[in-house]
Amino acid sequence: MRPLTDNPVTTPQDDSFHFEPYVDVLHAAVEQATPLPLTVGVFGSWGAGKSSFLRLWERRFTGGNAKTIWFNPWKYDRKVEVWAALLHTILAEMEQEATLRDKAVRLAKAATWLSVRASLGTAAALGTGGVVKREDVDKLLTGLSEGDAEQYRQVNHFEADFADAVREYVGADGRLVVFVDDLDRCTPESAMTVLESLKLFLAQSQCVFVLALDVDVLAAIATNKFGEALKGAPKEVASGMAYLDKIVQLPFFLPDVGFETLREAFRPYVSELADDDFFWELLRRGLGANPRRLKRYINVFNMALAVSRAQVQGQMSREFRLQLAVLLIIRTLHRGFYHTLTIEPEAWMLLTRWFEQAQTNPATRQNYHMQLPEYLHDFVGEPVLERLLTHGGPERLTPADAKVVQQMITTLRSTAGPADPA
Repeated sequence: MRPLTDNPVTTPQDDSFHFEPYVDVLHAAVEQATPLPLTVGVFGSWGAGKSSFLRLWERRFTGGNAKTIWFNPWKYDRKVEVWAALLHTILAEMEQEATLRDKAVRLAKAATWLSVRASLGTAAALGTGGVVKREDVDKLLTGLSEGDAEQYRQVNHFEADFADAVREYVGADGRLVVFVDDLDRCTPESAMTVLESLKLFLAQSQCVFVLALDVDVLAAIATNKFGEALKGAPKEVASGMAYLDKIVQLPFFLPDVGFETLREAFRPYVSELADDDFFWELLRRGLGANPRRLKRYINVFNMALAVSRAQVQGQMSREFRLQLAVLLIIRTLHRGFYHTLTIEPEAWMLLTRWFEQAQTNPATRQNYHMQLPEYLHDFVGEPVLERLLTHGGPERLTPADAKVVQQMITTLRSTAGPADPA
């Protein structure tokens, strides 16, 4: 059994999702962008391959007049101000240049002060139960800054000084490309401060900021943050998307990876049923074409098959393996029904037979209260679950009986852990 990892691809040879043509298009557009800075949004859902896309793109800047920096904001989330960590990450790279070391150190001190001024007042007020007021902290910071004129100047001129440092770092015709990955994995507050810092502190620099995120997640965060303040404003102004439009000048939506492409990429990792069309159609119907979800599913399925084989110490039928595949899909995306199966293992057989009858005689759907146990009433209106349980037409899979369901649930507990109730 060879497990699939979740590591992003880094070379064109490993580009099984065929992102390269899209990387070509986006790279050509960014190379021509003037004036800078420019913020690019690479939008895609969870597990769609954003990190792989960025890693493939990063290679394109090797040997040109651009330098690249990679920043993972979620590593700093809840530990420090994430936007300050972004600044320090960039400045730490600049410190490697001997001619820039002193300037980068001064800017790093200024970035620290910016972070303190942005957050210390609130933190002190909360940490002392209000004994120390925010205005008291602000007075203290003002006094400190007045005592260090050079530091105060650095803070007030940070944007221009940072732009000068970047120009010296990359050259007059160069550019610094900063890849910010997994921004949507941060807390909402941290994600928003990173976006805001791009406008506040870095808006004069020769930088290209590449943000990988789920646009729907960030738009929802922005809507929640500004929704009350913009209450009554036109919808196009009050929405989170309108806010992102101000931050991101060049949006790029990651192309969907077709299921057949994923099947071809993942087939060598499937220990059994790799060439079974029925199995792959179950996955397509039940899980869709999300690369990360499919990777995890295949890893757990392979492990569950290995454990089952050790338990029965004999040949497992194709029917049993397909039943296990369906039960794992149910566990993955239909948690409520899976939890019901842990208590009432005959539910699979009962609900499947009812779905089959309802497809033959639509009037059956009106009388489900009389024909099904009450614990199954919540599932009669789930079309995705119905398509999964009745897939195959005349060749459809026979539902597992109660004893087999209990056996398979025990196996899945040891390979995937207990499933939380929906």
